[in-house]
Amino acid sequence: MSAIPPPIQTLLDLFTTALADVRFADVDGQTLGRCAAEVETAAESVASAQAALDAAREALQLKQEVLLQRAQCALAYARVYAEGDEALSTRLDGVSLPRSTRRPRAVEGLVLSAEPQPAPRPRGRPRKARVAEPNVDALVLPAE
Repeated sequence: MSAIPPPIQTLLDLFTTALADVRFADVDGQTLGRCAAEVETAAESVASAQAALDAAREALQLKQEVLLQRAQCALAYARVYAEGDEALSTRLDGVSLPRSTRRPRAVEGLVLSAEPQPAPRPRGRPRKARVAEPNVDALVLPAE
């Protein structure tokens, strides 16, 4: 996308074609062309700086997320450690960390194979099989 608005670009085009030989005080096609080139250069500089800023912000956000996860882990360990120390437990109870904004990514890769992949194993414990209870009515007691 050009940094030069369409109406100005139209005027620049006129000063390179129909008004190429016309000069008004300090304005002519060459002057306008130089100014337009400076605008494009400045726009490229801004775009480059914006890309660097976006990358730096992303890196900062990732590092903040790692710090938050480590801090949450440290707080959990410290709470266990402080179970016998009422004063330390009270101080740790005053620490309230925010929840993580990112979810851990599952490490799953795309597998390209001609053979079908086995279904994942079901999670959790298998259900207990019901043991058949004896039918009390069906019991026959021997005669005395």
